[in-house]
Amino acid sequence: MTSDQDEDDNWLNGAYLTCAGCQEQLYRVDHSPFYDCYFLYCDRCPMRVDVSYYDPVLESITADGYEHLMLAIASRLNPCECGGRFSDTAPRRCYRCHTILDIDPPSGIDIWPAVWPDNDEPSPAEQEIADRLTRSENLWAQP
Repeated sequence: MTSDQDEDDNWLNGAYLTCAGCQEQLYRVDHSPFYDCYFLYCDRCPMRVDVSYYDPVLESITADGYEHLMLAIASRLNPCECGGRFSDTAPRRCYRCHTILDIDPPSGIDIWPAVWPDNDEPSPAEQEIADRLTRSENLWAQP
C-alpha cells in the first residue's frame, strides 16, 4: 500500500494516543459526517451527550453557522451529573482517569477506546464504558 492510499484510508485523521495520567490507550478521530448526531462533551468529566439531528428541540434551533449552533445547543442542555456543562469545545478527557487529553482544538474531535478502530464491534466491557459515559436521553433543560 502506498502512502497516498494510507492517507485516503485515514480521511477522519484517526490517531492513537496515550493518556498522560494513566497510560490508557485511546483513539482520537474527527467526527464522522456519517453520524446523524452532534457530540458535546462535559467540561469536568468524560461524559458526552449525543444530540440527534432529528431531535425536535434541535430542529427548533435557528443559528447562523456551526459555532453558534453549538452554543445554542449547549445553552439548552441539562447539566452533567457531575455538575459540569456540555460544550463542543470542552477538553476531551480520558475515560479511565479523567485527565485532560492534549487535543487542540477539541471541537469536532471524538475519543474512543483504542481497540475500536481495529474491531467491528466493541467488547461487552468496552460497550459498557461507552454506554455509561454517553447520554442520549433526558438532554434538555426545561424552559
